[in-house]
Amino acid sequence: MPPTLDLRIRASRSLSVSEAAVSLDGKALSLQEAGGALIVSVPAMPLGSTHRLDINLPGRDPQTIAFDVVRPAAVHAALHRDPQAGGVLDLAFALAPDRAGVERAAPTGGHPQWVDGRHLRLTWPSAPGGSLDLPATIITDRGSHLAGSLHLDLSTLPPNGALRSADVPSAGSQPRQPVVVAFSVGTVASRASAQRHGDQISVLSPTGLRADADGTVSGAPDPAAAASAGSGVAVMPVIQQFDSTAAAALAADQAATARLTAALRQRAAENGWAGINLDVENLPESARDNFSAMVATIAQGLHADGRKLAVDVVPHRPGHLTAASAGYDLAAIGRAADWVILMAYEEHSPSTSPGPGAGRDWQEGLLAGSLGEVGNPSHVLLGVPLYARTWPGDGSAAFADSHDATVARALRVAGARVDYDFDAATPFISTPDGTLAYFDDAASLARKFALISEHHLAGLAMWRLGFEDPALWTVLPASPSRP
Repeated sequence: MPPTLDLRIRASRSLSVSEAAVSLDGKALSLQEAGGALIVSVPAMPLGSTHRLDINLPGRDPQTIAFDVVRPAAVHAALHRDPQAGGVLDLAFALAPDRAGVERAAPTGGHPQWVDGRHLRLTWPSAPGGSLDLPATIITDRGSHLAGSLHLDLSTLPPNGALRSADVPSAGSQPRQPVVVAFSVGTVASRASAQRHGDQISVLSPTGLRADADGTVSGAPDPAAAASAGSGVAVMPVIQQFDSTAAAALAADQAATARLTAALRQRAAENGWAGINLDVENLPESARDNFSAMVATIAQGLHADGRKLAVDVVPHRPGHLTAASAGYDLAAIGRAADWVILMAYEEHSPSTSPGPGAGRDWQEGLLAGSLGEVGNPSHVLLGVPLYARTWPGDGSAAFADSHDATVARALRVAGARVDYDFDAATPFISTPDGTLAYFDDAASLARKFALISEHHLAGLAMWRLGFEDPALWTVLPASPSRP
């Protein structure tokens, strides 16, 4: 709703003010008769505020209307190079702004093109110079205004294939000392990231272990990744099983579970691991109780040795269990494991339409549906994706890649436009051939990390090192919690 409220009540017969009672947030409003209707106007209410309107009329049941006043408007600005146009500044607004006010705030000499009411594209043959300074006073539709002043340096253009961006409002409260679990794989980029940023990682979880249906453990975590962890970083390798039949057979066989537990305890002792990260996916719903029992057995064995167990689970929205999430009894897993990692990613995938890998609004829904079942949010880690994904315009299969490679590939196309999904808190790039590339940068990740503080979670788990925006480490705490 806009901040002003104009209410008009009209009936099949004229109503007198004595017959109707209207209140806003419990305070009676003074109605007036005008042209056969009852009317009232309310002064401007604060942006972003929540209200309740109660209406009592003769011959009708009481009506209650709950509403929110529009929030201050968000804006995202991105500066980049175009192979043909030169310097480009793309502006995306959550609400359509006053166009003249926006253009006055931009450096002169640029060519402005409003793609629609919420998107402005400014181009210069070279670097525009100066800066973009949008004041918070710029008005937008629905009676709102910008959520804050926005500043972006335009003095130089970023390198080819790179962005310089800014947005408002701020990301929100960031966790002070979260548990930071970082997954790693056997790539040069993943190993280098683990080594370079170990002081900002609580737990390194290298992949490479596999749990077979009979409870034997095959494979090994990438030695170089495990060795790259600093002295203060705990190593908890991931043991995986993604085959539905094998996962169900393993969980149903108590002897196999005992064999798996013994093998994990032995390997952890031999290698000095702090614990194990259990990642069993594609569980059928019929395996739900057996899997919970398996988790309890593994946890009991590791705890006897002073080690921890983290369990990766597929979360769900309220009342919306799916084939992917129905195999997890979150309450039982939460009682047994030290950490429950909610894999809050793959909102959109190669099998879906294009969209964010993990929108903030979507993640909030998963937390709403899953946290109450886990019970204790201080045992929960929010799983966030570091990868980006591109849906080619020619209809070929979508693919994942790193932040830098995805952005560079998209910006190589003439006419590429940087846009923003404000509900999802996720930037994306569209190109004239229909390609869509969704990615998380440091700022969008910070908006998702704010959910950790808002919901009192233990921390986060990042899939995976080597894919991240290099600026990610500027928004993560310098000193994470150490297990």
